[in-house]
Amino acid sequence: MLKIEKLNTEIEWKKILEDISFNIWKWEIFALLGHNGSWKTSILKSIMWLYSSEWKIIFKWEEIQELEIYERANKWIGYIMQEVPEYNWISVIQYVKWILKDKYDEEKVKKQFDIFWIDFDLYKDRNFDSHLSWWEKKKVEIIVSFMLDKDLYLLDEIETSLDATSRTILKNMILEKQTNGTSFIIVSHYEELILLAKSWILLCNGKKQIDGAVQELFTEYTWKCENCEIQNNCR
Repeated sequence: MLKIEKLNTEIEWKKILEDISFNIWKWEIFALLGHNGSWKTSILKSIMWLYSSEWKIIFKWEEIQELEIYERANKWIGYIMQEVPEYNWISVIQYVKWILKDKYDEEKVKKQFDIFWIDFDLYKDRNFDSHLSWWEKKKVEIIVSFMLDKDLYLLDEIETSLDATSRTILKNMILEKQTNGTSFIIVSHYEELILLAKSWILLCNGKKQIDGAVQELFTEYTWKCENCEIQNNCR
């Protein structure tokens, strides 16, 4: 599904990612693990070309490193960021129609909103800004993004501020899409979500420390990183 070869990224002349390489297969859930400031999110932003990088990226057997962000999105890569943008000039229904375009079907939208216990008819005319709480906007973004049926999703701590029930719903939504052939790259500090991954890489200061299978790496992360004396230097 995705092959990353020697990813190197700089911001303001400072190298933040160095020689990162990994492969993701169809149906795979892959996790980027590390403390805050280890530059995990920068890998996702580099994949979407939000950061300029030197590297080679192959998506579904095609080199896409020269494609712009909108072209990458059209190549069936979806990116859900930790922070939800505010669109104070449009309502919820306008936002949903804007994202889904010709895929918009109100009955299907209502069913998806019901998964998170949100009544679409009560929310659709509210502005997609401070009229919604942060977690309400996050749920709407997750629902709509998942309705796009991308081949690969990049998820950046999207469980933040969700309650326990909503996290369980999110986990089940990910697993359901995985059974339909969707792949995921997950950045998270939520153990239950991380453990969905088949394989991971552990990052520190923008460098890959180790990679491996789920339980092996989680044990290494818990033992090594939680007790690391230099973890504050990973920023």
